[in-house]
Amino acid sequence: MRDRSLHKVTIPEMQGKICLGCMYNGGWLLMLDEATHDCFLFSITNRPTKIPLPPLPLTSEYKGTCGVLSSPANFTVVVASNPESERNVLLYCRPGDEIWTDLLVKNDVVIEIDGGIVAYAGKLYASAFNSNDLVVIDAIDGEVEMELTRTEEEEASHSSYVSYLVASCGDIFTVWIDFFGFPYDGAVTRIIVYRLNYFLDQVWRRVESIGSDRVFLVSGDYALSCSAAAAQLQGNCIYLVWSSCDCERLYKYCLDDMTISFHQILPEPTTPTCRAYWVVPNYCSIQGAEFKEQASLSPLMSNEDFQSSPGEQQGNYLPTCQNLPLELLELVASNLCLVSRLRFPSVCKSWSMISNPIGQAKVWPWLMHIPKQDGTCNMFDPLNGAGYTLHVEALKTDDGQHILRSSKDGWVVASAGLKSDNIVIINPFTKEIVKLPTFDRPYHFHGLTFSSSPTSPDCVVFAVCSSQRGDYVTVETWRPGEDKWRKLDFDHEEEESFFPIANNNPIYFRGEFYFLGRKGNFVVFNPSEDTWVVLNKPEPIYVELQVFDDDHEGAKFCYLVELEGELISVFMCNADEPPQVFQLDETNMAWKEVEDIGGAALFVDYRASFGMVSPGAGNGNKIFFPRYSEDGKHAAFYDMETKVYHPTFYGVKEPLNSVWVVPNLQCS
Repeated sequence: MRDRSLHKVTIPEMQGKICLGCMYNGGWLLMLDEATHDCFLFSITNRPTKIPLPPLPLTSEYKGTCGVLSSPANFTVVVASNPESERNVLLYCRPGDEIWTDLLVKNDVVIEIDGGIVAYAGKLYASAFNSNDLVVIDAIDGEVEMELTRTEEEEASHSSYVSYLVASCGDIFTVWIDFFGFPYDGAVTRIIVYRLNYFLDQVWRRVESIGSDRVFLVSGDYALSCSAAAAQLQGNCIYLVWSSCDCERLYKYCLDDMTISFHQILPEPTTPTCRAYWVVPNYCSIQGAEFKEQASLSPLMSNEDFQSSPGEQQGNYLPTCQNLPLELLELVASNLCLVSRLRFPSVCKSWSMISNPIGQAKVWPWLMHIPKQDGTCNMFDPLNGAGYTLHVEALKTDDGQHILRSSKDGWVVASAGLKSDNIVIINPFTKEIVKLPTFDRPYHFHGLTFSSSPTSPDCVVFAVCSSQRGDYVTVETWRPGEDKWRKLDFDHEEEESFFPIANNNPIYFRGEFYFLGRKGNFVVFNPSEDTWVVLNKPEPIYVELQVFDDDHEGAKFCYLVELEGELISVFMCNADEPPQVFQLDETNMAWKEVEDIGGAALFVDYRASFGMVSPGAGNGNKIFFPRYSEDGKHAAFYDMETKVYHPTFYGVKEPLNSVWVVPNLQCS
């Protein structure tokens, strides 16, 4: 509903049933009674409609997907189990059938389907399990004519991702949703959209628009396309129901400016069989005033409509440097040899205004955002609420977007290429670049950072990944002059020594890399001795936290920050709980919770976090997040004195593919 509140509706036909999927452009649900195996198609309209199907002997452990051919009056329903299920089946039925029939695959080809099935041009399409192939299913006389179409879509940057197929306006789209830490926090980190014109060239091409009058609705295993005008939603957006550690969220991903925002729709995360599904009532196709009086678009479980006004303002970055802060111009003036490298369209402030030396300039983190593939970098100044634009030619690419991974001392780590196995470290202000060897597989790390300037001969680049349980860890290091990464594996044999790594970048602190665990304890890697040690102290903050399969309980987002030689950790869950801030008492090697950080400001994010001792202008004792208000003028932060989120916790926009970076214009 438009008031963004939760509304409950009792539908007798659905009580005690589970929903196996949403189909036929969102107008019909496939429902199953686990106890009786009663199965039927159900349409939620002003006059609910139920179409009986043969009994379906599947249990709640069923993991699968379904699709329907033709209209609900003359249909073929296909149900396919996921390869992870105990029984890998492909079933179908038609009107009047008394039982489900096994579909036989010609030439004995093994079908392994992953994700939803979509109907397109009289056939069903699905993604092949554990590959980039497209499965084309044509059910003819109880047999399946199946094609495998090799695609060239970009692989996800993390080991955790899901993909969805969407049939829309005569094309097939695939939506890749990249996230980290599931089931730890499930935060969405990237969304990529590809389009396939199957009858033209059968090649996937990345797109930055799904159409100004289209929205994609995603939930569970399914995704569908809907008219933005009919639904009264902002076009060229993807609406995603997602289960995170803190709650059930509804994300809105805007392809116009590559930003994402979310709201809470349920106070607790859900399980797959209880996930919300989008329902598009049939009258959504009605146009004009009649629709405006009747139509609504809502997830099944929450009946909630997060409407965006057609005139919704986007956060626009300034195209010139007319409002560049004096501090940055001071840096430029101190490095006049770099002026020609800066790609600001114009320099609008007189150089005579600049008098203070670089050492007196106050520099704080900016939020760097790469929205497109054209080399444009948007810079957001959180303390002044202003935006600027840089062009970095090295970040321009036609072969997959550069993905920002971390930053330190003004240098930004980015992966490039279709498979995200090529790594560069770049200073976006000076345009200096350090190329690193490629990884032997796509980027898969929980964290990556470096010890000092990457142009320094004593620099060590450090990357780490671990199992979900934390029973084994892989560390990779690189030093200038080396032609490949050096890999080290560490096994934790005893369960007491398991170290479930948090999804944030480590801190290089006093000659060692400190990594924060999800429980709030430390592991330390010594690059000189190649040792990986789980510290006995400080003791974990969250001792009882379970970190095994599908467990959300007690999980929190966590960050590690160095503030003037001190280590600070921040743990947060949702808007109902304020962030918890701890300072490491090195004398006793124990965490001490603090409610005041001495007027400093923290800038936190899993890619990079920073602390600033004297931010000034009333910005002390604040924790800034990589988000801003809808109009792009106000940074999102938590005030530790008033204990309030500003603007709010929910609804603020987060630019995807962004990172905190401290401006550094010094030549190496």
